[in-house]
Amino acid sequence: MKTADEMKHRFLDFRRRLYAEHDLTAVDAYIHPDFSSHNPLVSGPGRAAYKAFVQMLHQGVPDLTPVAQHLIVEGSWLMAMTDWVGTHRGTFLGAPASGAVLSFKTADRYELRDGMLFEHWDVVDRLDAMVGLGLLHQGPADSGRD
Repeated sequence: MKTADEMKHRFLDFRRRLYAEHDLTAVDAYIHPDFSSHNPLVSGPGRAAYKAFVQMLHQGVPDLTPVAQHLIVEGSWLMAMTDWVGTHRGTFLGAPASGAVLSFKTADRYELRDGMLFEHWDVVDRLDAMVGLGLLHQGPADSGRD
């Protein structure tokens, strides 16, 4: 089993290859063949479904970048708290390109197996991105307060 520091390094390399380099072969190198994700945007189990998810992100927000990543590895679990930013240059979540800079936060929990990402759960704070896409409108900060 790899050490916590080795798994953190591997995870950061995985994300660098996927998002900075758009290198989908990173999925084969870091995602377990029996991978599953509980994210509703990932269409099914396996590497192919995860690659399709990442391609959807690349199409809509090609410069999507994890700007702050906080990782915890404990035993066979990895937790990543991430702030993301990117420019909406293609269709994304049904919205046509707007040129808006989008930001959102994720909390990702992975089960590790054989030094690879085996199973995934996440919570995504999409509020800022939905406002950036024009799908939601933010009211005054004190709206509805006495």
